Amino acid sequence: MIIRRGKGDLNVVYRPCRIDEVHGHETIRKMIANAIEHDKLPHALLFTGPSGCGKTSFARIIALGLNCEKGPTANPCCKCESCRSILNMNSMSVIELDAGRTGDVATVRQIINDLPAAPFNTRYKVAIFDEAHLLGGASRSEDALLKFLEDTPPHVYIIFCTNYPEKLKEVTRNRCKIIRFERLTINDVFNLLEEVSQFEGYNYNKEVLRYIAEESEGVPRAALSYLQQVAMEGSWTKKAASAIINAGIDIEEEEVINLCKMVLQGKFKAAINMVKKLKKVPIENLRMAICGYFVGCLKRSKHIDEAVKFSKIIDLFSIPYFNNPKPEHLLINSIFKACNIILNKEK
Repeated sequence: MIIRRGKGDLNVVYRPCRIDEVHGHETIRKMIANAIEHDKLPHALLFTGPSGCGKTSFARIIALGLNCEKGPTANPCCKCESCRSILNMNSMSVIELDAGRTGDVATVRQIINDLPAAPFNTRYKVAIFDEAHLLGGASRSEDALLKFLEDTPPHVYIIFCTNYPEKLKEVTRNRCKIIRFERLTINDVFNLLEEVSQFEGYNYNKEVLRYIAEESEGVPRAALSYLQQVAMEGSWTKKAASAIINAGIDIEEEEVINLCKMVLQGKFKAAINMVKKLKKVPIENLRMAICGYFVGCLKRSKHIDEAVKFSKIIDLFSIPYFNNPKPEHLLINSIFKACNIILNKEK
């Protein structure tokens, strides 16, 4: 069951705040619900998996459930004073830190110094470290946390969320209960899109919803973003949805197809020459076009070895370049690695 909260983008207002609002992740839902309600939740958790699949949402659900006035519960009321303060991001007992922005060692040490103090008007303190792999940078904020993880106070829970757990130290990983999130199935994403469309009163087309579900690659955040844009466009045709999802790049455009073919043949230099011819096309759009092309290759693959190659290439082109000052460098590097995968030269 979904619930609309507040105003804004669909992926924000339909963000789950209770276990029973989550689509997919059946095993994780049951495990976390039982752990919260039977007081068996580990005090240090490490959530890993692809972007947009629910890691941070689950961390917030835990923070809400532990401190809800009707709890501890896996399905917080979202109405009591504790829930409202957490939802409004002004709770003194729940700290959410984006390690990519404010993960310096001084900030982390201040959090560590504050956590042992008794919580104010709540049962527990919860510290959520998003993009946790960045704690291991030059500031070595991760080192500052190690001792605290070894002897966590009973009223404190620490949750790390990251796409790259391998970038954290092994000793850090060993001190956490690791929970791995996977991409949702197409049916799970489709059901979410249909529920949201019904709630919003859209005159939707099921074929278009299915297409969005397939193209979002199991990431509900991306699917809801596409749905919002398709609804704004209003025609509810597959052609319009395709144009939106491919960010204005026509996958049938000859030069884009030729670029993808060069990668498919492992011809790195030829592929780079094609990139130079496509200077008018934004790098981020090229990334998505290449990714979409190889998703098609994966769907058409005839044996497992071929499918594994295409899956590895899709992984290379699945991470957005928006926040990188030199996205063209990332594209060239991804193309090089993809060519090596095709030629069986990857390490």
